[in-house]
Amino acid sequence: MKKTIVFPFILFLLLQIEAEAQTYSILTGIVTEVHSRWLAIKSDEGEIVQLRVGSRTIYPTRIPVTGDKVKVEYLINRGVYIGFSVVILESVKKEIESRPKLPSDLPPEISGFVGKWEGAWDNRKDMHFTLTIPNINLEVAEVKYESRDEKFSETAKVIRSEKTRIEWIKSKISSAGVQPMTWYTFELQNDGTLKGTFDIRGVRGFSMKTVMKRVD
Repeated sequence: MKKTIVFPFILFLLLQIEAEAQTYSILTGIVTEVHSRWLAIKSDEGEIVQLRVGSRTIYPTRIPVTGDKVKVEYLINRGVYIGFSVVILESVKKEIESRPKLPSDLPPEISGFVGKWEGAWDNRKDMHFTLTIPNINLEVAEVKYESRDEKFSETAKVIRSEKTRIEWIKSKISSAGVQPMTWYTFELQNDGTLKGTFDIRGVRGFSMKTVMKRVD
């Protein structure tokens, strides 16, 4: 008698677990960073979500790149967003093709930022990176940052002073739950190089510098 009662109960429990496992939440937004095991996505509501991806994540078309608009099906397990499928809604390539040309009246201290640059933080080979600035105006600049471990796109603020510079701030959530502010600043030099500074606010005394050269 007990076996007759227990078996249907276990079957019901297994069906419930399977049903819950197939209930995914939906997120749409712009990919801001691409890594081997996770994506950073800025949702349509403005929230930055770190999405865990892996061999089981489904990409119907291709793996997204920074700038792509995507639709994600995900689960939350112990506070971690785990991606089930990532569908590209709008390709960044289309955006690049339709990007407006630079204003013709830009002063050289601003238009000089445009192009692809390369350098290394504190001259360390393992800290090599490139900075691509495809578009800029008097207020903001489009920036694409690429290194061995990190890729992201940002909108940098243009600050005009004795030496014009661009800068942006990023916040990252560490394993300990801390959110240090990372401050990037790049300043155009008279010799045609780009001087950069990388500061982590919240980590005392952590700062790196670079001098970048144009590669295009």
